[in-house]
Amino acid sequence: MLFLHISHVFEEIWGEFTAIDVMDSLGLFLTVNLVIFALVLILLYTLIVGKRWAFIAAQVYAVAMIVNGIGHNAMVLITGRYFGGFAGSISGVGLAIAGVLLFIFARAEMPGKHLG
Repeated sequence: MLFLHISHVFEEIWGEFTAIDVMDSLGLFLTVNLVIFALVLILLYTLIVGKRWAFIAAQVYAVAMIVNGIGHNAMVLITGRYFGGFAGSISGVGLAIAGVLLFIFARAEMPGKHLG
């Protein structure tokens, strides 16, 4: 999932995603994504350790990536603008699929899900 997310950011940069212009800085865009990646790596570690909250956070991340992937594709279809618009729709398909799989896994493997 993280590999797909990283490739998604590269695709956004390559296709001149509109959000980079809104942030008025490629550096800020990359910094925000670097923070997200760091949080995901922390999340991965806590999933391995088996912390219940990490499985919930993984589901939230999965839903965010599903929405991200579907959103890029929907906006490209609605506006007809990929370059200089809503670049990210190619890797967005992978994000959406991987997000569904991550959500299912995190939900199925969550410790203590059968409590009370």
